[in-house]
Amino acid sequence: MDFLDNELKAEHFLLDTRVCKECGQEKSLLADFYRCRPNASIKSSYSYQCKECSKKRVLSHYYKKSFRSIGSCVICKASDVRLVKDRCKKCDKGLTLVNHDIQILKSMIEYIDKNTK
Repeated sequence: MDFLDNELKAEHFLLDTRVCKECGQEKSLLADFYRCRPNASIKSSYSYQCKECSKKRVLSHYYKKSFRSIGSCVICKASDVRLVKDRCKKCDKGLTLVNHDIQILKSMIEYIDKNTK
């Protein structure tokens, strides 16, 4: 019973649900909203966006910074991929690794050519 005394208080059971500001769905306050202030016994200590909507917002902000657009990669011709300049993430990483050295790229092509036959 020590666990219940230390972790749960009667006030927690009074905080039932909240409507998410973003998606408009009514969800459990304790399970579906992040606590953003130390006092868990008051309703205003929880965010107004549910966890799902908060994650979507953060990830969309991340992708807006990292990637410029969605389209076709000019190197591998993959379509509907997120692009950095005009390349997909994989091709951009490959170019970064070889540091745009033509000799390294030629050696890689020869290696792939030899080992795929």
